Amino acid sequence: MGCFSYVTSSWLETASEDELRETASEMESLLDELDYDSDEHTEIYGIHIDVVNAVSRRFPLNLPHREHGWYLSNDD
Repeated sequence: MGCFSYVTSSWLETASEDELRETASEMESLLDELDYDSDEHTEIYGIHIDVVNAVSRRFPLNLPHREHGWYLSNDD
């Protein structure tokens, strides 16, 4: 896990949006390679959640836009 040791609460509050998104992407790539049941996967996944939450908290206007609800046609 040493490769993400720089991800601290202080870093999460000061990193740029690009740094946060790049780190999240690197974590996602590594998580895809790790055994889901491993301790390393669990540890990195927890940190990944913190990084994603930092993006959503600090840069909420740059989140992908999604439609909510059901599509209902007007044809009855």
